[in-house]
Amino acid sequence: MKVSVLMPVYNAEQYLALAIDSIISQTFTDWELIIVNDGSTDKSEEIVLSYTDTRIRYIKNAENKGIIYTRNMMIEMALGTYIAFLDSDDISEASRLEHQVKFLDNNPEYALCGTWGVIIDDNGRQIGKINMPSSDEEIRSSLLFVNTFIQSSIMIRREVLISHPYDKAYPVAEDYELWCRLSHLYKLKNIPIQLTQYRWHGNNISKSKKELMVSLVKSIYKKELSCLGINATEHQIRLHAAIKDKEVVNIPANLYFEELRTWLKQIAQEGSKNKIYNKNVLRATIVFRWIFACKEWRMWKKYISFPIRLNMKEYRILLRMLSQRIIK
Repeated sequence: MKVSVLMPVYNAEQYLALAIDSIISQTFTDWELIIVNDGSTDKSEEIVLSYTDTRIRYIKNAENKGIIYTRNMMIEMALGTYIAFLDSDDISEASRLEHQVKFLDNNPEYALCGTWGVIIDDNGRQIGKINMPSSDEEIRSSLLFVNTFIQSSIMIRREVLISHPYDKAYPVAEDYELWCRLSHLYKLKNIPIQLTQYRWHGNNISKSKKELMVSLVKSIYKKELSCLGINATEHQIRLHAAIKDKEVVNIPANLYFEELRTWLKQIAQEGSKNKIYNKNVLRATIVFRWIFACKEWRMWKKYISFPIRLNMKEYRILLRMLSQRIIK
């Protein structure tokens, strides 16, 4: 068995068949699909049992155990050399597994690879694109600021996941924490092709979990910044988090960008002393996040007022990032 596809299911009757069909339709055929019903109360079980493909393995938890418990259980069950993830409301393009198996077979130094993706709505209409950093150096630098992988696009070596399981201390941010942890041990990759359809709808994360996620992501930021030698204060962590989510801080925009400029300069300075990150890529990433913050805060006049000065190599890296990842 080459690939084990893991699909946790909880009350997923609306989209479940589409997710299962997208695996059955793969051009790469040496796979098993492990589906764990985590205490669903809808027709999810009936839908799964309607399939007769012998490559599908179905398990049902007696009660709802949660996503981390369920994923770690499926990892232990998996027989494949590689493990692929697909959430029950997302869709894999037909050639996804083929592309990822080929990459991991040919690049043994990489622990995992994700893919780019498209965003679809409840009706399956494309409403956006997700173009993540592709190279290991860009991924490593970007993880200081944001989760750089689509969960449903991941294929990872089983031996890596057995050695490094999801951390139960990070519910709703368990994937981000794991990718950060692995980035300090292995090389990581995103294949720059849209091979995953990520469904965006009102149930992606509930309001009740938003505060927990913000808190956990802050703790991840603090841990990652410590790798740069920065013992960030709570205020600095809020500045950092507000690049992506301006609701995290409650200060006027002009003051925020003054403080953010100082903060990003500090990250650049510490990065120049640190061999964990590629200096040129990190500096280009810092300016990329500045531009992203300007976009998030609608501070258009700040766009070209970079917090640090880039050399020509760094500027070319930045232009490539912008051309690939700022999608209109």
